[in-house]
Amino acid sequence: MTQEYDYYAILQVHPRAEKEVIEAAYRRLATKYHPDRNSSPEATRRMKEINAAYEVLSDPEKRRWYDASRRLGSTVPSGIPGFRPGVSPSMSKAIRMLLPFAVFAVSLIIMRLSPGLGLFVLLALLALWTYNSAARRRQ
Repeated sequence: MTQEYDYYAILQVHPRAEKEVIEAAYRRLATKYHPDRNSSPEATRRMKEINAAYEVLSDPEKRRWYDASRRLGSTVPSGIPGFRPGVSPSMSKAIRMLLPFAVFAVSLIIMRLSPGLGLFVLLALLALWTYNSAARRRQ
């Protein structure tokens, strides 16, 4: 499941804001929503979003990837702490869609060579995939 986060809107800054402006906005919002100062459950969720936004926007490389994904209209993974640079979001989605077919094909090849080992690999990969899917849903 993907949901688009607009980190600039979360921190209430302009997309061309400088690093100092982003840091000031983060400090202001963190003071307002920090769990030690604000005990509402909404504040905890909001603080996680603020931390995720700051983590991405304060790092020049992560910000460059994030800005590129916004220009392309791609979705950003909803897991917090947020965006992972290195693989474009659209490529990540394509990989996730093809992964089950690739796993199945590899398992069939291994089963042809050694049925016991192939079945073991298939079950291990299925368990890992199920665990990762459940972990993504919990985020």
